[in-house]
Amino acid sequence: MGDWPLPSRGRKGRPKLTAEQQELADDLHVRALAIRAASDGELSIRDAVRLAAVQLGLEAPQTDTEESVE
Repeated sequence: MGDWPLPSRGRKGRPKLTAEQQELADDLHVRALAIRAASDGELSIRDAVRLAAVQLGLEAPQTDTEESVE
């Protein structure tokens, strides 16, 4: 996997994250990139982020019968 730049910190118009929030965001970002790369582009970025959130225990897994809110 290539080196991916992490999002810039404290971007204008967005509230500054606490150190704990930023660490979690970075973990989610890196994990989602790895998942998407491993899928050879089969997963959308949105799906990769959702899967990463499930893996990190931040979101409950969805079944095929559950409708996602978008």
